[in-house]
Amino acid sequence: MKPNLLASVFLLSFALAAAPVRADDTTSLLPGSLPVLLGNQSVRKDLGLTKTQCDKLDKIRSAYKADARLITTRHPETAVERKAANTTLAGLNSSYNAKAVAVLTPEQKLRLEQIGHQTLGGWMLFQPHIRQKLAVTKPQESAIERIRVEAETFAGIVNQDFENGEIDLQDRLQSLREWRVKASDRLKKILTPDQRKSLNQMQGEQFKPA
Repeated sequence: MKPNLLASVFLLSFALAAAPVRADDTTSLLPGSLPVLLGNQSVRKDLGLTKTQCDKLDKIRSAYKADARLITTRHPETAVERKAANTTLAGLNSSYNAKAVAVLTPEQKLRLEQIGHQTLGGWMLFQPHIRQKLAVTKPQESAIERIRVEAETFAGIVNQDFENGEIDLQDRLQSLREWRVKASDRLKKILTPDQRKSLNQMQGEQFKPA
């Protein structure tokens, strides 16, 4: 898999949900396809997965791909059908993500969360427990919420264009990727230097994809 796998997983979730990540648990932190992500050899090595864990995850990934294929190969033609397919796929991801995370130890879940933090960057601030750890002030909360609303609105517009057939999948992801990077920088600038330092410490050791 390519080095930008984590970003791709994140963007998939953003595209499906039409909103930024706000959940506080590991299964939602990288809400694209965790069975696919945990099949990546670099991720497996970083987490220190055992052969037994890898075998279990391989079975979960195979089942996920088979079920997802039933959805993605239908080629919905109308906006209503495309929206329904997105909703179904998002539900499928959520179900299989929980199964994949259940295979991990508490320490591995923590490391996966750190890798997720590295991918999310400033978007970590959409998670309430992160804001609480950083002692975010009310003015900062308001600034973060404004960007969250902007992100939700932008994703909704891009997804609607995709559902209407006005843009293809690559254009959709590219638009979301560019917006995510800019918004992440804006979010970090809301923090004080000490808060940014604490945010960086939550990311743990830098993940190095092969």
